[in-house]
Amino acid sequence: MLIPISHEEQRVARLPWVTILLVAANVAVLLLMLPAVNRHAAQTRQRVEEILRFVAEHPYLQMPEELTHVVATRRPPANLPAETIADEQARLDRLWNDLKTAASVYSRYGYIPAEPRLLALFTSMFMHAGWMHLIGNMLFLWLSGGSLEDRWGRVVFLSIYLVSGVVATLMHAAMAAHSHIPLVGASGAIAGLMGAFLIRLATTRIRFFYWILFFRGTFEAPAYVMLPLWLLQQLVMARTGTEGGVAVWAHIGGFIFGAVVAVLIRLTDLEEKVLAPSIKKKTTWTASDRLTAAHGKLDQGDVEGAIKDLQTLLRATPDTIEARASLIDAHARQGDHVAAGRESARLVGAYLKARDTLGAMTAAREHKQAFPDVPLLMRDQVALAADCEKRQEYQEAASRYQEAIATGPDDPLAPKALVGYGRLLLQVFKEPAEALKILERARVHPRATPEFQQASAEMIAAAKGSLPATSGPASPEPPQVSEAAYEPAHDLSTPEMPSREQPMVQTQVLPLDGSLAAVPVRAVGINGRGLTLQDRRGGTGHLPWEKITDVSVASISQPETVDQAPDTLILDLVLAPNATPSDGRIRCLRFSSKDLAIPQLQDEPSALRAFQRLVATVLKATGATAHPSREGCMGVSGFPAFDSLAAYEADLVTRLSIER
Repeated sequence: MLIPISHEEQRVARLPWVTILLVAANVAVLLLMLPAVNRHAAQTRQRVEEILRFVAEHPYLQMPEELTHVVATRRPPANLPAETIADEQARLDRLWNDLKTAASVYSRYGYIPAEPRLLALFTSMFMHAGWMHLIGNMLFLWLSGGSLEDRWGRVVFLSIYLVSGVVATLMHAAMAAHSHIPLVGASGAIAGLMGAFLIRLATTRIRFFYWILFFRGTFEAPAYVMLPLWLLQQLVMARTGTEGGVAVWAHIGGFIFGAVVAVLIRLTDLEEKVLAPSIKKKTTWTASDRLTAAHGKLDQGDVEGAIKDLQTLLRATPDTIEARASLIDAHARQGDHVAAGRESARLVGAYLKARDTLGAMTAAREHKQAFPDVPLLMRDQVALAADCEKRQEYQEAASRYQEAIATGPDDPLAPKALVGYGRLLLQVFKEPAEALKILERARVHPRATPEFQQASAEMIAAAKGSLPATSGPASPEPPQVSEAAYEPAHDLSTPEMPSREQPMVQTQVLPLDGSLAAVPVRAVGINGRGLTLQDRRGGTGHLPWEKITDVSVASISQPETVDQAPDTLILDLVLAPNATPSDGRIRCLRFSSKDLAIPQLQDEPSALRAFQRLVATVLKATGATAHPSREGCMGVSGFPAFDSLAAYEADLVTRLSIER
């Protein structure tokens, strides 16, 4: 036993609907005709039994040729009248004629060469003599049909199938013109497909199942070997008369016709010039087509339908920038802020994969403005930071690295971000001490690869070499400026401040009441060591993170100065007791949401978002105590509100007094 079970070209671009429908039609026809076949078989058995009983009782009658080998004839009894014998003979002839003329489903719809009918040419190829006959034919139809339908199209494929069936039936009729046996089955049409398969897919390897006595298994062989062998088998059976009820000439005729058609298609380049382009046009749904359809649905208000179309397109082509941008718009129209933010973050990645770094940077900035709470993917942040480094936009690069480190501390790319940020601190910003901390984190990071560990170690050695010498007498502490020595016109860049990086704790101190002294300042810079602040006269100084012990935020409804708007947000950075003169008052540096001039905050969508980001950075960098709470300082549920500055300061002093 040898049965084909699969081949390597069974994958198709679209469902072979014609092949599926042909299989379904053949199965349906068998199911519909089985009751009639069973009834006819029962009636035939009944008639045959009646005839056999009658001839057994009347063996002297003239038997039909088909019964001569069943019943032995004898002479009639001598006393039997001739009229009786004639009546009995007439009855036998009538019974036999009824048996012969009883029309079966096969004789009604099958093709009888001796009684040709046009309709039977087509109906016969959908009929089968039983389940085994049907299953065998449908297996061959499925294996050969789908691949040809996929390459030649449904109309051409169906035409070849039907015409092959007709040619096969006529070939059988030509070789058995006087036969009264109905021809049924799809094997002639399927043989045509096999012939076409041999020409179109000759090198295709077919897998066979074999069972010989106790041995069974599978093997593969090319179509150009196995299909000619099958045709040779049919020719041998036809020549030797060993077909055993199989219409082998129908198989031969169908196979040859299918092969000829395939040769003609190849010689005329019909497939390449006509069939393949037509199929491609029908089966290929381009990204622009899908995008146009989605835009049309958006214009019609079908947001849900547009989202489904765009998601389908992005599953096939995930880096389509136009589709991703349209999906952001669709989610925004639907009011799904979370989904819109997620797609906005992915849009940055799509630009990067398209090697459009300028577009990626623009998309990243727009994303930050529209969806500040949705972080970008770590790989995209690191890629943006690296691009900023190449363009020598070092502040932007540092900001990207910092954001990446903050949003994905355990990400596999975190060591890369740490090394990149540490490199900037060391080589660009000349802050070896801060670089040392960052690089050490990169070196010991659990996701660090040997490559990054080595790079970290090399830069750590360079950072240690760049640190100032620690031998010799310690540098004296910068002189403190007492409140009595304060002059309103004092410039922080005067010789009293040795450098622009002198600690900001030497700046002006304005006593506002008996227990709290606040200095109004502007924030103009930020780095790994602290804040760069500017007083009202333009002098600048540096405030180290370690000098800040407490952070307080409040919204003041009635500011004390006319240049301040109602509902002013203020931020107080409370200084350590040993950072200012020990006169019992609490020192702090104060600025409002309008007093921010830090470059890294300029791309925030609003002054409020910039203010919140700065507060979050200060709390994280200093570990300071937040008043009244961390959530209150961030304005998670609204900022603490006070009617006046005095009421706020009294509340803050009370909190600080209890704390200290």
